[in-house]
Amino acid sequence: EALPTFQALVGLLHSMDLLVADKVGALSEALPTFQALVGLLPSVDALVANQFRSVVEALPAFQALVGLLHSMDLLVADKVGALSEALPTFQALVGSFSPVDHLVADQVAIVTEILPTFQA
Repeated sequence: EALPTFQALVGLLHSMDLLVADKVGALSEALPTFQALVGLLPSVDALVANQFRSVVEALPAFQALVGLLHSMDLLVADKVGALSEALPTFQALVGSFSPVDHLVADQVAIVTEILPTFQA
């Protein structure tokens, strides 16, 4: 199905996008928002972005960065094997802070239940 919003950049922000863009295998439903950056935030995104093998249901928001924050994201972003249900929020960073994330992010093999918030 359609991807309503793939990437939305809103506000006064400096950003450097992905070196290797998102790789998507098979999607059975829409992704309402894949990545949203909102606010005054200079950021450097992932070197290798999110990789999916098969997603059965929708992901309402995969990554949301909101607020006044300077950030440098993951070198290798989230790798997800097979998802059978929705992940309402996978990662959310909110507030005024300057983080440097992990070099290799969370790796998930098979998720069969709903995970309301994976990392906040």
